[in-house]
Amino acid sequence: MNEKLQVPLGGLIAAGQPMHAYFADAEAPVKCDFALRMKGDSMINARIFCGDIVFIREQQDVDSGQIAAVVINNETILRRVFKYDNRLELRPENPTFAVQNFEGERMAAVRIIGRVVAFQGTVR
Repeated sequence: MNEKLQVPLGGLIAAGQPMHAYFADAEAPVKCDFALRMKGDSMINARIFCGDIVFIREQQDVDSGQIAAVVINNETILRRVFKYDNRLELRPENPTFAVQNFEGERMAAVRIIGRVVAFQGTVR
């Protein structure tokens, strides 16, 4: 059975500079809670390109190395998350973008809202 699920589709999630997300609808190929459309090219080495739809399972934590939708000071961004004892690293999948590190009190500015479970784009 190839059943598609209707899920909320966020307008855009940044793959570059953070931005606010907003919602509409999308058909999900996997079980997820919402979807966001990519804007920018910071995740291209993960094969997630500008315009792709990213399907996200809502959760407040991810395993180190997973790609997540992350809110930083009320703006949403997509990054690979690495967790260390006293530091959180948000790593883009494009070497032209800087890695963001959060330590100590700065870690409170970061909130994981979900893990990427699939993405959908055009054939490249």
